This record gives sequence, C-alpha cells and structure tokens, in this order.
Amino acid sequence: MPVIVAANPKGGSGKSTSCIVLGTTLAARGATVRIIDADPQRTLGRWAEGKSIHREIVTTPRAGEDLTDLIDTLATEVQFVIIDVQGTANQEMAAAMSRADLVLIPMQAKTADAEVATRAIGLLRSQEKLFKRKIPHAIIFMRTSPIIVTREEKEIRESIANAGIPRFKAGLNERTAFSHMFAQKAGLGELTPAETNGLIAARVNAEAFTAEVIEVLRKGIA
Repeated sequence: MPVIVAANPKGGSGKSTSCIVLGTTLAARGATVRIIDADPQRTLGRWAEGKSIHREIVTTPRAGEDLTDLIDTLATEVQFVIIDVQGTANQEMAAAMSRADLVLIPMQAKTADAEVATRAIGLLRSQEKLFKRKIPHAIIFMRTSPIIVTREEKEIRESIANAGIPRFKAGLNERTAFSHMFAQKAGLGELTPAETNGLIAARVNAEAFTAEVIEVLRKGIA
C-alpha cells in the first residue's frame, strides 16, 4: 500500500498541515489511513488528543521503535501510510524516504524556503542512488494566496520548473480552516461555516490536493 512521506528540513514548512489535510480527507472518503507522527514536536500527536472521529489515524512511534519496521507493518494493514518526519535532514528522514512511494516536499513560496527544500531533494537523490530506484516526489506550495501570485512566487515557480523538479498544481492555500483543524483538533468535515470562514473553499482545496496525490501515486505505482 502507498507510503507517503512529508519531508523538509525547515521547521514550519507545512509538513504537519499537509499530512493532516491529506490523511483526514482520505479517511473521510472511506480509506484506511495511518499517519506516523515521527516529529519530536508531536504536532499531530497533540491533534489526536482531541475528539475528532479521525483521531485514531495518528500513530506515534514508541521510544526506541524502528521507524522502518513500523512503516512496513502499517503498510500491510492499511491503504495509506503517511509519515510526518522531523524537520532535519537526518537518518530518520532518509529511512522514511527509503520506504516512500511518494515524497511530498511542502514549502512556502519564499526564497529562504526554496533554498532549504533543496536539502530534502539532495537527501532524496542519495536514497535513490543507495536503493537504485526512483522515488516519486513533488513540491507542494503551502500558505499561498488563492488570488494573488507574488513576484517572488512567480520566480520560485520558474526556478523549480527550470530545475526539472515536479510540483503539485494544487497547493494548500492560506486558509483559516487549515489553522482551525489544529485549534479545534478536528477534520475539515467536522468544522462548521459558522465558526470557520472560507470552509467550503478549503474543502475544495483539500479535495483537489488529495485527488492529485492519488493520481501521482497511480502513475508511480503502475
């Protein structure tokens, strides 16, 4: 079953957001999902302490537990395994990448983020050489405006395209709903329009991103 890793050495890049949006959207569709919160900050672990109907999709590794063993076990039990790894280009990130059917590289459309994201791509390339296989991957822009594309964002998009780095068409925009998912420890389907502005647009955004992930996986696994 597909293993999806969200990786970027930069903290605050949007790894946890991309994981929880993707995981809960898949779960709401009826898929069986486990999100491994391998980041010491335990952002997703804290989210799972709430009352969401999807809270059991989050798994936190036990102390001393081998991450690759956990990934391999869960991949035999559920349809999708998603891993939120530590925001450091370390051995754990490399181990997760070694099992990945798809690596998401979340980043904001900022020059500083783009420079750091190249470290994740460099680590991915080393894993490809080590395991002698291509690892499908793509950048996903986070917290972008759905209305205005800044000059900096245009330049970064062009630079990524020129470098031949794949990028998702559907980024996750700056949406109140994505912040409320963590504040209320809920899935998008559990939030209400009365409390969350732009909820419908956020759901459409999440569905578009999830559909594109599934499309990329199908092409990569076929």
